[in-house]
Amino acid sequence: MSVTSLTVSASNPISNYDLRKVLDKLGHKLKPEEEPDYLVLLQALDESVESVMNLPDYVPTSDIERFPRKNVNYPKPEENTHGGWAWKCTIQDTKPNNGPLSGKRIVIKDNIAVSGVDCLLGTSMFTGWKPTVDATVVTRILEAGGTITGKAVCENLSLGATSFSAATGPVHNPFARGYSTGGSSSGCGLLIASGEADMGMGGDQGGSVRIPASWCGLFGLKPTFGLVPYTGIAPLEPTIDHTGPMTRSCLDNAILLKSVAGRDDLDDRCAGAPLPSELPDYPGTLFAMKDADMPLKGFKIGMVKEGFEICKKGGLNDPRVGVKVQEAAEKWRELGAVVEDVSIPMHDLGATLWVCIARMGSLPVLWGGMSGRSGYQMTELTKKMHNIRTEEGWDNTPWSPKNMILNGTYLWDKHPELYGKAINQIRRLRTIYDEALSRYNVLVMPTIPYLPTTHAPPEASVLEKISRSLGQIFNTSPFNATGHPSLSMPVGMLPAREDKNIRFPVGLQITGRHMDEMSIYKAAFAWEAKFDWKEL
Repeated sequence: MSVTSLTVSASNPISNYDLRKVLDKLGHKLKPEEEPDYLVLLQALDESVESVMNLPDYVPTSDIERFPRKNVNYPKPEENTHGGWAWKCTIQDTKPNNGPLSGKRIVIKDNIAVSGVDCLLGTSMFTGWKPTVDATVVTRILEAGGTITGKAVCENLSLGATSFSAATGPVHNPFARGYSTGGSSSGCGLLIASGEADMGMGGDQGGSVRIPASWCGLFGLKPTFGLVPYTGIAPLEPTIDHTGPMTRSCLDNAILLKSVAGRDDLDDRCAGAPLPSELPDYPGTLFAMKDADMPLKGFKIGMVKEGFEICKKGGLNDPRVGVKVQEAAEKWRELGAVVEDVSIPMHDLGATLWVCIARMGSLPVLWGGMSGRSGYQMTELTKKMHNIRTEEGWDNTPWSPKNMILNGTYLWDKHPELYGKAINQIRRLRTIYDEALSRYNVLVMPTIPYLPTTHAPPEASVLEKISRSLGQIFNTSPFNATGHPSLSMPVGMLPAREDKNIRFPVGLQITGRHMDEMSIYKAAFAWEAKFDWKEL
């Protein structure tokens, strides 16, 4: 250990009270004769860090002149009948721009920073956070000619797989009011599926792009870990943070990915990713496939047995979903693909491993800290997050973040080695998936093992609210932990169990090798071109 100075000014504010306050937090004491020395060290530290605290923050620049913020407003109730809008605005290039996103109306999940537009993060635990920086994906969308039309509701602190936890109120499924869109990118799911936006960027730590894509009938991609920069997006747990495109067609998804992907040299998650100029031509490759009679000749697809069996395990799980997805997967044979069953027994453990990592790894962020990354840090958000430590902040924190904090605190105290052990087991699981993917181009399974659930009423108990999403991330969360790219696509419709007059989309999840989004897109595009999911 080294210190920069032991010189302490006479006006230094640190006293024995501050030292003892730190000791109380640690639950320890010092020998009386050592206390004066440790006090000097603490005082010297305070003076040293003060020089850093007085520096202006060093942040990426945002071109507000080229991309001005216009018509920024909180939507009126009549403009937000299904609850999907967090903020409305109009942001587009002031220069002539015929880029790949020209003419597209794009919404941004409200955990993604847009300079000059309030970021609610779905919570009332804090208010008044207005970022001063555009996330990398926002800048790239604007540079590609897209028009950002607003921020889409994010479930509370990105911790809701259903869509009734946001402080702004529930987000209703576009196919039936009163039902969940899935979360936490709930607003994106609703606004894109209903046609109020053409495409959007969601966030995905455990399935939060793919879950609303599945329940709203969209194509939602969680890219390979690090392929799309997470710069300027509220973090949750650094090893599972992803952002990805949500669209109504596979081709649009590929166009949006091509526009936002590639390392930005700010987010250290992107260290192994190609530069934007080095990316495959996702849309061009798909366009070249469109007239082929057998576009998937020689392509091999593995149907993961364990991913289908979860649909049969009672509770919310719905066997009809597994049957529908299997029927859809078998249709790839008509396009030239080989479709086979494959067993990956450790897949059953994937969601539990994710729980260990998410509960323990998110605690530093949720409890008002940072996640230890070396990229751009949103320090203003960090200060806002500290409000959760106040009585008012804690009272305004809903069930899911509270549960994460309680669980994480308990696990670090009871099993401090668990996080590391789970990380090690994820490496094992990644190797097992990779072995299967050495034999198959992609792996498939149901995205979610059941159909959308109804919103829990505000007065419902904590357990009743959480019960609306039990087992929802069984097939999605493992790939957040292993980093494999996964896409949910719509492959059919099923009637709700409780009301046969309501029909909901069914999502099929395609998972590929690291940095091989192209194979996923080929499978999805070929299927979409041949079959109409709304008629199946």
